[in-house]
Amino acid sequence: MVESSREPDTAARAFWLWLGFWVQFLVLAVCVVLGAFAASNAAQPGDYAAGLVLIVSALTLAFLRLRQSFDQQYGGPRNFLFVENMASLALVVPIFVVVGLAGLFVARAWPNGSLHDGGITLFIASGVIVFLDIKQVFDRTTSL
Repeated sequence: MVESSREPDTAARAFWLWLGFWVQFLVLAVCVVLGAFAASNAAQPGDYAAGLVLIVSALTLAFLRLRQSFDQQYGGPRNFLFVENMASLALVVPIFVVVGLAGLFVARAWPNGSLHDGGITLFIASGVIVFLDIKQVFDRTTSL
């Protein structure tokens, strides 16, 4: 029996693309609210600064994503975040390694509290971005 590949329903695909676009803004709005709660409670040193950094970062990312969609360049987070060639990879990897190490130094300077958690999270996020950038470049070079 021969099976033929079927194109996905365009209406369903359009709905999921639309939903994915707005879910990212919902996640960023939740980050803004969490940052506001962290800044307003400020129980330990650095809580206020960490909350404000989260608010500013989430709002900046939301505006960048919105601008990208208005410029008709929306291709998903992969096209927004990851590099596609070896020259860019050679620049991005050292930058994110330094950012990750800065997160570890911040976590070491504050043994507990929100700045410690933020430093660890920065280190983990930088590592994930480095590995996904490497994967993106090698996937692209092997598919050519």
